[in-house]
Amino acid sequence: MKQLITAILFTFSIGLAAQISVTSSDMPSPGDTIRTSISINSNGYDFSRTGSDFTWNFDGLETISQTVDTFLSITQTPVSFWPFFITSANLATRQNASNILPGLPAVETYRFYNNTNGSFKDAGYGVILSGVPIPLKYANADMIYTFPMNMGTTHESSSGLELSIPDMGYIMIDRNRSSVVDGWGNLTTPYGTFEVLRLKSTVSEYDSIYIDSLQLGLPLQRNYIEYQWIGKNFGTPLLGVTEDELFGTTIVFIDSVRGINVGIPEKILAKSFTVYPNPIQDFLKFQLNLASDCNLSISFYDMTGKCVYRSENQKYFLKSGEFVLRLSELYLQKGLYLIVVNAKDQVYTSKFIKD
Repeated sequence: MKQLITAILFTFSIGLAAQISVTSSDMPSPGDTIRTSISINSNGYDFSRTGSDFTWNFDGLETISQTVDTFLSITQTPVSFWPFFITSANLATRQNASNILPGLPAVETYRFYNNTNGSFKDAGYGVILSGVPIPLKYANADMIYTFPMNMGTTHESSSGLELSIPDMGYIMIDRNRSSVVDGWGNLTTPYGTFEVLRLKSTVSEYDSIYIDSLQLGLPLQRNYIEYQWIGKNFGTPLLGVTEDELFGTTIVFIDSVRGINVGIPEKILAKSFTVYPNPIQDFLKFQLNLASDCNLSISFYDMTGKCVYRSENQKYFLKSGEFVLRLSELYLQKGLYLIVVNAKDQVYTSKFIKD
């Protein structure tokens, strides 16, 4: 009898420790709205650690800004993109243009995905630049996930696009991705504790962009690692960390509404904007979509979360069209920084490289 009870308890304990399996039904659907927080690694977490039945505790992550993503059907995007994506994608979301390529102006941008029983792929982007719709569709879609996703699942993916736009510029992306599910267990973030799979993707990417109107060219060779902790029925990763040799570490996690530790009011979501040129050697410039002149509060944070520069009551004049700040007078070290601008009870955030 004791042996029978022991066997039952052993079987039960194995069931409690069993890993989850992620399928296409756990991905987002049109109409889903997901709130995420953007953070920095102020606690020095080692995101590379992993294993079977592993415990990841990142509950000390602090929120810098928040965004809310709403997923769309293809027919909810501008009709000019339908012919390019309606047969190769079934999901879309609005994007910050700088997520495509650093240095791309802040324009209306969509990202298109294709979710099937066997995989979840990034099909490309749609950009509206100076009123002109520009489809940026990958020749081969970037495979983000394969299904079912379990411990040890691997896949390789090569994707890219190249497009020359008369009187506007040129854009190119060449990406190679190698992915493996290298862990499973429990993840804790400020949002809670969840059962997850951990996906590691090693990416080599060459990007090139030239914008005629800005006379700005930016070729970049990027090598980065993406860590994603993926749960059941959450739509997007509960935690995503990108460690980029060039741009540093980016941390995004699913979250609830919360106050922001750099003075962002709880009910106001930070807006992304573009600083240029990027990388920056001397002058940092940006433009804001404001209705009148106003005073700005400007802060820079390094990737440890330390505030390295703060200035209050910087005057922004609409007539000049842009704000200019001379970085050579601030004695910043080379590296990646987050800029936070407060203007008229609205917050704007962006990243830039000090060269």
